[in-house]
Amino acid sequence: MTTTRRSMLIGTGATMALAGCGPASPRPAGDVIAAGQPAALLIWAVARERLAGWPRKPTPDCLAALPPLAASLPELGALGGGRPANLEAIAALRPRLAIDYGDTDPENQALGDRIKGRLGVDWRLIDGALTRIPEAIREAAVVLEADRDAAALADEAAQVLDLWSRVRAGPSFYYARGVDGLETGFRGALATEVLEGAGWTNVAEGARDIGRVTAEQVAAWDPEVLVTLNPAFAEAVRHNRLWRRRPDGRLRRLLVLPDHPFGWIDRPPSVNRLLACAWLADPGGSQMTIASLTRRLYGMAPVEVALPQWIR
Repeated sequence: MTTTRRSMLIGTGATMALAGCGPASPRPAGDVIAAGQPAALLIWAVARERLAGWPRKPTPDCLAALPPLAASLPELGALGGGRPANLEAIAALRPRLAIDYGDTDPENQALGDRIKGRLGVDWRLIDGALTRIPEAIREAAVVLEADRDAAALADEAAQVLDLWSRVRAGPSFYYARGVDGLETGFRGALATEVLEGAGWTNVAEGARDIGRVTAEQVAAWDPEVLVTLNPAFAEAVRHNRLWRRRPDGRLRRLLVLPDHPFGWIDRPPSVNRLLACAWLADPGGSQMTIASLTRRLYGMAPVEVALPQWIR
């Protein structure tokens, strides 16, 4: 799924209409389809028993950090971008609602109208802007009949984002994505807004969105910090002079942000980003907040709270 979050309609096969679902019941289980992974995490955080399946099933390592329900849910595919949804599998689940969480531009609103007509279920598009996460949680809670359960999460999210938006300027950085670290989010991309919004300066310029660069380009940009979600990459470049040595002879700092059960920066771009915002707002004193958010977002009290690591 690209950072525009929704760019293609599912395949153009014959129109399918889903059978009626019978009378409504309070807080029914497994009756809501997530259009993409960001929506799945929003639904999971607000009313996880309502989620019918994953657009993309998390890895075994990720599932191990979630309640058992997560592993029992099927992989359904996405309703736009990514692996196309299996419409027969969705029809068999007899969903009542489909939720998308992302851009609310006319293109995606039109996509929602088309899918609603194709599948015969109600469709809700919720604004996925990072700064509107509290409003998204509250809106999802109303739709999913879980407003009381989600109120504390929405309030905590609002407090975190308020602190995050008022932090002092941070260092310059390069966000190293992928196994080799040579994929990155360029300045202004969705992939880097968690860091940029906290006053960190993205050195990657010259393109938009996400793209490939060279190690020589990174060295020329001369970031103060290399940021990654990949511990293996961090270990691989730990003693690499091209990556670590700055022109003035100093070492670049190397920061590994957690990626389980989901990444803190952009994988996917959903409510999981609150964890990075909490840490960036208060790197030295956010452990309690991160533990609380982790429990509320994912549903399990962690044995050990995952925190960012500075690699020497």
